[in-house]
Parts: sequence; C-alpha cells; structure tokens
Amino acid sequence: METSLKATVRDNTGSAQSRRSRGEGNIPAVVYGLGMEPVSVEIDAREFTNALKTEAGSNVIFNLEVGKDKFTALAREIQKHAPMGVKEEGGIVQTINSSITISALPTNIPTSLDLDISELNVGDNLAAGDVSLPEGVELADSEDDSILITITVPRAAIEEEEDIEGLEGEEVEGEEGDDSESSEETVEEESSDESGE
Repeated sequence: METSLKATVRDNTGSAQSRRSRGEGNIPAVVYGLGMEPVSVEIDAREFTNALKTEAGSNVIFNLEVGKDKFTALAREIQKHAPMGVKEEGGIVQTINSSITISALPTNIPTSLDLDISELNVGDNLAAGDVSLPEGVELADSEDDSILITITVPRAAIEEEEDIEGLEGEEVEGEEGDDSESSEETVEEESSDESGE
C-alpha cells in the first residue's frame, strides 16, 4: 500500500522546535537513505496517523514530497512517548536491533509489534523476549535474547565526567607526593635513550 505525503524542511531542530511543530499539528521527522544527507522535515500528524491505520500498518510506503524533491520512504522508527530515563535522567534511546525473526502462519503475520519502553531508566534495555506477540505468533528462536533497545547516557556527558575525574586524579597524585616515582621513570627513559645512541 502506498500513500502520498507532503513534508516541509525544518531549518531549526531541537526539542523546543519539535514541541512547537507538534503544537501546530505536525510531526518532526528525518528523511535519510543511502547516498544522501539526512533531511530534517515535518509532516502533517493527521495524514501520517491515517496512513498508518491502513491494512499495511507501519509497512506503508510513503511517496514523500519535500519541496521539489520526491522520495519513496518507509517509517523505520516511530517514537511516541519518551521513557523515564530520557525525560528524567537525560538519557537517549538507542536502537540496537530494529527487527526480530518470528514464526507464524501467513494469515497471522502482524503489521507491527509494539514494545513499551516508557518505564525504562538509564542502563535498562529490552530484548526480543520482551516483545508482546499476538496469538499464533512466536519467536523463531525461543532462546533469542538479542537486545533491541537500550537507554544510555549521551557520549558528551560521559566524556565530560571522565575529564573531571582525570583532573581530580592528577590533583590527588600531586598532594600525595607521587612525583618522585614519575621523575625516576623519566630519568630512566632518558638514560636508556642515551645508551641506545
């Protein structure tokens, strides 16, 4: 099933702009693909939601018109509500695997599967076994424990914390008087360099 949607390029990105877009009845999105730069856009929320209600579900093919450009696209990831670890702890949702292998009769193949991440905190994750499967559908491998989603701390926060810890460690070494050991190492390295010449 195919449907046409018009999208507008978003010049400004970020949470404030996303809230503004949602308040105006739009949904922020990103169009990306092989050999192209990602394009931040916004689409009409009602049109998008109606397209997902067809029998194709989230597998609907979008003929997306962005200004003069046209793209054929699929919805790869649809985020509805931010989990606790994002809202309260500043974490980010990281998709590790976006698909699972199921076993079902052709008439029982679901159009989509939902995974509730609303209660996840930083460090939590959900695996294939956590997906609620409808009747007549099961995991192809009942022991599949592959991670699908995890909530992590943004990399910038980790690097900043490491920098702070490194500075603290240097101060402690100076206070304890461990400079003599580092001086000896430096002298030994210099003398071994001289003997090698």
